[in-house]
Amino acid sequence: MSTLGQQLKQLRNDKKLSQPEFAQQVGIEQSYLSKLENDKSIPSNEIFRSLLIALDLSIDEFMKPLVSSHDKARLMQIPDVEVWFKSKAVKSSAAQRKIIYLAMFLIAFGCALFYAGHKNYLFNERFYEYKSLGVIKKDEPLNIYTHWSNYIIESNREKREEKGREILARRVQSFKLMDKYVGESFVEAVEGGKRVYSADEISRTMPHAGNSWLEFIGIFAAVFGLVFALLEPRLTKQ
Repeated sequence: MSTLGQQLKQLRNDKKLSQPEFAQQVGIEQSYLSKLENDKSIPSNEIFRSLLIALDLSIDEFMKPLVSSHDKARLMQIPDVEVWFKSKAVKSSAAQRKIIYLAMFLIAFGCALFYAGHKNYLFNERFYEYKSLGVIKKDEPLNIYTHWSNYIIESNREKREEKGREILARRVQSFKLMDKYVGESFVEAVEGGKRVYSADEISRTMPHAGNSWLEFIGIFAAVFGLVFALLEPRLTKQ
């Protein structure tokens, strides 16, 4: 870590100027410049500004190597430097808050996404299966396929068997998966009549890729937020 004197001497040498030459440009005595370079004295605010003009540097450029200097207490005796350090502290504090808020948002957002995916809030995975035995013609009872024999008045055995074969031939099952329970049964109009759909099972679970993605993105966002929080001191280091 550099001191003000070391920084001043290094910058003078970079410009290939001797002490007398540089002192003349700044408008100070060589002996005083020597004290400054050896950290035996601290410049006044006016002289500090003259040094910056002679070096053709802004205060940011001059102070960059001195941000973490152990000589900060002495440097703060220069009013412009004190203001500069305070300005850096304010900017650093604002940056810290932004990073902390971002980290908190990512963690909360990630947890919310994971929870939504885990609980299937956005993509339903529970379905109810309904089954229909066949198309029911007009004026036929809704339970014709299960109780057809109760509605045949013919006593002739051959006619009853013929009717049974007809019902059997008409049995073309159809299934529907509903994303919500609509009762034990419901009726739906179709070509040639209607179908009665009855609940075949209480429910079944069918995994949805969307929920897995929500869980993955949620974990990723939360971990990213934690990394931000852990790296905050380095990201805002002056």
